[in-house]
Amino acid sequence: MQLTHRIEKAEDWDIVRFSGDIDEEAEIVLSSLPSQLSGQCIFDLKDIQSVNSCGVRAWINFMRAAEKNSKLIFEGCTPEIVSQINMIPNFKGDAHVRSVYASYVCDSCDTQKLELFEEGKNLPKEVGEELAEVNCPSCNEVMEMEELEDEFFGWLEAS
Repeated sequence: MQLTHRIEKAEDWDIVRFSGDIDEEAEIVLSSLPSQLSGQCIFDLKDIQSVNSCGVRAWINFMRAAEKNSKLIFEGCTPEIVSQINMIPNFKGDAHVRSVYASYVCDSCDTQKLELFEEGKNLPKEVGEELAEVNCPSCNEVMEMEELEDEFFGWLEAS
């Protein structure tokens, strides 16, 4: 699915809602976006479906241009985005990550769920911090994070 974006204004902030795939075609969308941004931007990433290596290069180039004139915040980072942040530090540049989704699975009934971790609520402040249990919406059993918690939240050490 092609990457798209929508810019909304909220007080002194631009909220950029991204949707689709960050792939080889993303550069077309991303190259003109920095000139449309004001001084403070929130990137809503909850509708990003996938990221590939060509997309990573386009995204990093976009971030370098965007952060020259803007303070950036990431919200709603999907597990795909978190994976890129953990592997490639330049992926988030100097942006502050305010919320992420982690993928959970129930061993009892195979239900999958995305759990939102938000700064000031349930987002850990550091790697290794105890997380609250996530219960399955189907059978109420305790769910397991699909990735190792310390690896998933590894980006916190670099923040």
